[in-house]
Amino acid sequence: MGIKLTMVLTVLTFGVHFNKRALGQWSSWSSCSASCGHGTRYNRFSTESCNNWCYNGGIIENSYCNCPAGTTGPCCDDIPECASSPCQHEGTCIELINRYNCSCTIRYYGPNCENDLLWDHYSACQFEYSRCFRVFQHRFDWHGAQEFCRRREGRLAVLDTAEKQYFLETALRTLEIDENSSEFWIGASKNGNGLQWITGSAVVNDRWPPGVGNGIHGFGCLALSTHYSFMWNELYCATSAYFICEEGSYVIEPHKICLAQFTCYQYTII
Repeated sequence: MGIKLTMVLTVLTFGVHFNKRALGQWSSWSSCSASCGHGTRYNRFSTESCNNWCYNGGIIENSYCNCPAGTTGPCCDDIPECASSPCQHEGTCIELINRYNCSCTIRYYGPNCENDLLWDHYSACQFEYSRCFRVFQHRFDWHGAQEFCRRREGRLAVLDTAEKQYFLETALRTLEIDENSSEFWIGASKNGNGLQWITGSAVVNDRWPPGVGNGIHGFGCLALSTHYSFMWNELYCATSAYFICEEGSYVIEPHKICLAQFTCYQYTII
């Protein structure tokens, strides 16, 4: 009787061990059927979803990733816009979704670092006042021109005295400029019912052409115009025009042509 009981217990113990191994094999999961979008995996007992995602804002539709612009592939990987090296003049390309940004070196400016802050230009300097007016015959809107001047450590010209206005008018008349189509941004824009210099002070002195009145028509930004012998004209700020930066005269420049003791004009790269 004792021998029979021992044999039964041995068989039962072996059976339990066998069932644990079989259960572990049956419950292990298969690989997911998809790397993204909508996949499934299964074991002997059930099936479940897996990898239900897409990169970069993609949306799962009919089990697959519907990818936004600028992405590609089954999982909506970002298209590398920087691969074409769009940033000029040693600018650093920063990869974004469906676009890129260029981080420019200090000399260059623009979406692709294409604008040289040392463009060729005319200069009219008043060394007794430690200032120079840099006249750029390249076109920006008013805000773009102001940013360009700021990057040069200057500003759009602030003609807040009659002396500065007349000095610049005289300088501009010496240049070979198309007098039928040229406007030059200076540093004043509309603020309320009047104009304000970018320094924050109200425009008090004025140089409106005869018959124009105060010239405030809501257009927004101030320019010097060849139409009026370089007197004032108000334009929409989004207008593309030439511009004049006002900077310190600390830069030593070659090839000056001095017409008076403290008045020099040149066409050079600083």
